[in-house]
Order: sequence, then structure tokens, then C-alpha cells
Amino acid sequence: MKVGESLEKTFIVKPEHSASAVSSGAVNVLSTPMMIAFMEDVSFTLVQRYLEKGKTTVGYHVDVKHLAPAPIGSEVKVKSTLIEVNGKRLKFKVEAYYKDKKIGEGIHERVIVDESEFMKRVE
Repeated sequence: MKVGESLEKTFIVKPEHSASAVSSGAVNVLSTPMMIAFMEDVSFTLVQRYLEKGKTTVGYHVDVKHLAPAPIGSEVKVKSTLIEVNGKRLKFKVEAYYKDKKIGEGIHERVIVDESEFMKRVE
């Protein structure tokens, strides 16, 4: 896994992704929490293939601006680019687009963990 690697995925905005459905607002457009979930999904997928068996990443920090709406039924493209590796900490530049318009941008950080050790902390 190298700084500069990126991945892009496309998501369809469903009614359950709307602000009114997740109680983050009263409008039927892509909610901020779901946009962030899409960004986390792409970041997770980008690095997971490089990790040894039993390792994964967990979300650690999110700093995102939601710049514009995307309607229900639309396609939203989300791109994540690895911009920094600091030991077990990974930092990504994340962006979301509806058509050719940027609707979200920011920074997302993940931490590499041992799955079994991490789950022991939950017990």
C-alpha cells in the first residue's frame, strides 16, 4: 500500500440513505452520515486487500464538508486517496461527486487493528 493510491466506487442513493430516513434532517436527499459511510467504505476497501489475514481497519477520525445535495435515485461517485501512512494510522483524502459536481470532501483516518484483539476489547 503506497501513498497516492486511490479507489473510486459508485453508490446509488436509496430512500434509506436520505436525511429524513436517518434523522439527520427533514429532506429526502443523500444524508451527511450516509455520504460519510460511503467515504469510509471506499477507504476501507482501498487498503483491506493489502492487509494480512486477521488484520483490518477501523474508522478513527472524519473531517468532512457536505457541499451540495444529491437526490434519491442518483449515482454518487466516491473517491478515496491514501495521503499518509504513519505506523498503523492511515489518512485519506475523500471526495464525493453527483454528476460532475463535487458534493463532499474532507479527510478520513483509519487505524490498522488485529480483528481478534480488537473484538476482545468489546467484551
